Amino acid sequence: MSESVAILGAGNMGTALAQVIATNGHKVRLWSIEHDVLEEVRDKHLNTRYLDDVRLNDRVEAVWEMRAAVEGARLIIVSVPSQVVHAVASDLAGVIKPGQLVLNVAKGLESGSHRRMSEVISAELPDGCGAFAGSMGGPAIANEMARGQPMAIIIGLPGEDECAACQAILQNNHLKVQTTADVTGLELCSTLKNVYAIALGIADGLGLGTNTKAFLATVGLDEMCEISTRLGGQRETVFGLAGLGDLLTTGFSAHSRNRTLGELLGKAADWQQFLRTNTVEGVTACRSITELVGDTDSLPLLALLYDILFADAPAPASMRRFLETFSYA
Repeated sequence: MSESVAILGAGNMGTALAQVIATNGHKVRLWSIEHDVLEEVRDKHLNTRYLDDVRLNDRVEAVWEMRAAVEGARLIIVSVPSQVVHAVASDLAGVIKPGQLVLNVAKGLESGSHRRMSEVISAELPDGCGAFAGSMGGPAIANEMARGQPMAIIIGLPGEDECAACQAILQNNHLKVQTTADVTGLELCSTLKNVYAIALGIADGLGLGTNTKAFLATVGLDEMCEISTRLGGQRETVFGLAGLGDLLTTGFSAHSRNRTLGELLGKAADWQQFLRTNTVEGVTACRSITELVGDTDSLPLLALLYDILFADAPAPASMRRFLETFSYA
């Protein structure tokens, strides 16, 4: 059955999801504050700012007003950076209707409050509106998704029926969609993998090889498991698509901004300049997670990254010292 889907945010992931969903036979309304992007989508069925030369399906419609975008939509996908999810959710609250599903794509925590993205959205929705909010996670590089390369993601919503509805809209022969009720664990993994991908990037910057990166990835995965379970997530979520899968993609992909930032740190290059022109969720996530967990004695890699990012510890020397002194004993 064909559904109507609203996507709020026309960046690379929002546009890639629009392409997938429209190709699946659903009507997609794509909304953004970047009106020049919407004009190109309308006039040329392209979004060259974010997705190069991918021609968008004719079922993707550019929409300038949020109310028009979400009207009649079974699913509303919020695909904006984590720092603006609150503002978008606040506007959405005035136009959402009972029974609509809201799926967040941003991977991070709200700065200051440290709330997860589904918590931010749910808090803005009107009491008793009957809408459900959850999140998407897993290894998802937008350019690969838009081109139909085989991949899998995971979505988390509170109820089985809601999960099944989203799965039916998103899944096809190329994109496999796993579902979970562990929204907390999914969102924590989506946040944590950005933090630990920075560590893998530092190893790249130091010119270290795959063995070292695999070592750091497993240390990071252990810490992700401890943090997630401390904060209410389920252990098995960490070892699935949301945790392990996404950490591998983010920590090893040349397209990952978190890994790239780490590489600049490892080279003692100007990483602050990179931050000025790129959204790197792992930096603010490192601070938020550290403040949430408090005691980092059993989380030495998280503590190291915090010292590098916020206490001026030199990344090359600090990482080498960590690698030399780390012990499983």
